[in-house]
Amino acid sequence: MSEPSSAAKIKPFIDFYHINMSEFTPSDPSAYKTFQDFFTRKHAPGTRPIHAQDDPTTAIVPADCRVVVYTSVPQARSLWIKGKHFTISNLICDEKRGQVWDHGAIASFRLSPQDYHRYHCPVDGTVRWWKQIAGDYYGVDPLAIGSSIDVLTNNARCAVEVESEAFGRVLFVAIGAAEVGTVR
Repeated sequence: MSEPSSAAKIKPFIDFYHINMSEFTPSDPSAYKTFQDFFTRKHAPGTRPIHAQDDPTTAIVPADCRVVVYTSVPQARSLWIKGKHFTISNLICDEKRGQVWDHGAIASFRLSPQDYHRYHCPVDGTVRWWKQIAGDYYGVDPLAIGSSIDVLTNNARCAVEVESEAFGRVLFVAIGAAEVGTVR
């Protein structure tokens, strides 16, 4: 989708998903040179106001998405994530660092094709560490997450730990999916 010929797919995609281009910059679909440029488009200023933007005790939803929240990783495993090997340690490929969140709350922010495909830090704080993790690009829809394939721990992903005064240690993991191609 990074070839100039892919730009021909932009307008049909906008029409199919009913995307309001006035919310993005540039708003003119012909301004995007490739589908990838369009896919990672930017919001126009003021289109996504942040609740309590200057209040560091408020966490935000980091992307346009569907949100699912569980009080603990074990609860998420019993109700939603069915992969046999899902643990936070396996998710970030680090046994020692992952143990911190073994029983912590977990939130999933799943992007659909029509969504803005950029993400932002959900809390105010300082990055303690960052890690790029190679992997596959399986689908991450609810059916895939509920299957026996360990999608979340097999897909390419990027993990970052943020030290937040208001929230303590926060782990944010961006997970790649089918047809996305990169996670940065």
